[in-house]
Amino acid sequence: MGLRLAPTVVADIEWAVVSLTGLIAVISLLGALYSVPWTFRSRQQATTRAFNYLWITRALLQVLAACYALSLDLRLQVLWSANSAIIPGGYNVDAMCRLYIGLSHGLLEPSFLLLVLFACLYTVHKHTSEPGSNPNLFIFALTVGLTLPMCAAQVFAALFSRIMTQLKYNEELMYKFFAASASVGDAMCPAEPENPNCAVCLFPEFSTLISATFALMYLLVLWAVLGRIASTAINKMLARRIRLLQICITLFFCASITLRGVTVVNIDPYSLDFVALWLANVVVGSGLILVVSAILVWVPVYDGRLANARIGPLVAESSFLNAPTELLPLVGYGKTPYSHDAASSDYDYGGSQTGDQLLGGLSDQHHP
Repeated sequence: MGLRLAPTVVADIEWAVVSLTGLIAVISLLGALYSVPWTFRSRQQATTRAFNYLWITRALLQVLAACYALSLDLRLQVLWSANSAIIPGGYNVDAMCRLYIGLSHGLLEPSFLLLVLFACLYTVHKHTSEPGSNPNLFIFALTVGLTLPMCAAQVFAALFSRIMTQLKYNEELMYKFFAASASVGDAMCPAEPENPNCAVCLFPEFSTLISATFALMYLLVLWAVLGRIASTAINKMLARRIRLLQICITLFFCASITLRGVTVVNIDPYSLDFVALWLANVVVGSGLILVVSAILVWVPVYDGRLANARIGPLVAESSFLNAPTELLPLVGYGKTPYSHDAASSDYDYGGSQTGDQLLGGLSDQHHP
């Protein structure tokens, strides 16, 4: 039998996780506010409308990131078990474990990743200056439509696990495959070991296999889409940024699923192995949220605002465009007039038909 940690030690670790997820949620919500263009003049211009559409998608991505981070707390014993610090006597641990499976693995994780995919996919299509061509609704519809099957599958896994529990399954393989929680009354509350809230959440293998199936299909499409964007980027910095996103999502997502899967090797919730694997899964999930947010929201928005400040005086003198662009596309793609140096910039974005038109218009006016 491996080394077991005391319940108080595990509780301290869980409080650290609560602090981490809370911090990530706050940062993500601040990122959502930061991505909002608080002036809307540029979105009224046909020539710049395509560059400003996706601020809603970016803001929603950050809200999903905050919810995804907070959903990791649904399985923490310090919040819901018999020794809960906020609810005397705890609150239905087994139900919270199943809610965690359905909400985190079935809804928030896939919707967060699918929103990233479809927002990136938008950049490989020509933008249009036609009124009413806002792509956000289409991106949201695709995200919701493809998230629902995954959500249904994970909810089925959680409910089927409940059915198996009612059947009093005792076979170890079945237990590892379906159990959403494990009783730890002897260690957590020896005075009342039969208390159903003296339990800790597990990672049922059935749920993990569903996530692995989704990951395989998702990553195949992601590599095709981001590979196409990176191959068309006009500078090395932008291409590296896209490749970094591609690699980080792959590594973090695969690592998260692998860590959840191997917890069945030792399902003692207080064993050092189990706690280390669970904690590593939290770190990997947090890393995924932060990296995606940085590459797709924080950096592009900062670059967009910086470019807006630099080209503002130029645009103000132009009859072709009488308002600056607050935000640039979610992921840079192809040619752009927005850069710190028109010859060689690390902040080149755009690549749509609109961008080419804007570049030509500004060039014609300032370089007769």
